[in-house]
Amino acid sequence: MRRLTAIAALVLLSFASAAAGGDLKANRIILRVTDLRTSIAFYRDRVGLPLQSTFDEFAVFGGEGITLMLQQITRKSNAPNSGLSAFTEVVLDSTDVMKSYAEMKARGVPFGREPFAATTDGSRVLYAANFKDPDGHVLSIAGWVTR
Repeated sequence: MRRLTAIAALVLLSFASAAAGGDLKANRIILRVTDLRTSIAFYRDRVGLPLQSTFDEFAVFGGEGITLMLQQITRKSNAPNSGLSAFTEVVLDSTDVMKSYAEMKARGVPFGREPFAATTDGSRVLYAANFKDPDGHVLSIAGWVTR
């Protein structure tokens, strides 16, 4: 899982910094949740993302570049998730990953471990730490630290 976290962080950070090469760009992620109120409280109060709006079964969280949307579903699958979606991870970029980790942990975010060195570009180290939301979605915070 540690390797997957590092790869996901690198892919997202590379994608976010790449120059636009066409008419399409990723700008929203929609996560399906079973309890919208619980999930709103988690992402707003524990993770610290700004809640932009709610409408019917949706909640929209703002950010620069990519918007995170939650959609409440009425039916949760009883089948174990063993496909590629089980390896999906949302990576939140932080300018101060150690500070973000400490603040989020103090607010009750259940991290699996402290931020670890996922990779380096020679002069910086990318630190990452993952956690799960109330529905079991895997997320992580990641940020570069100068050596």
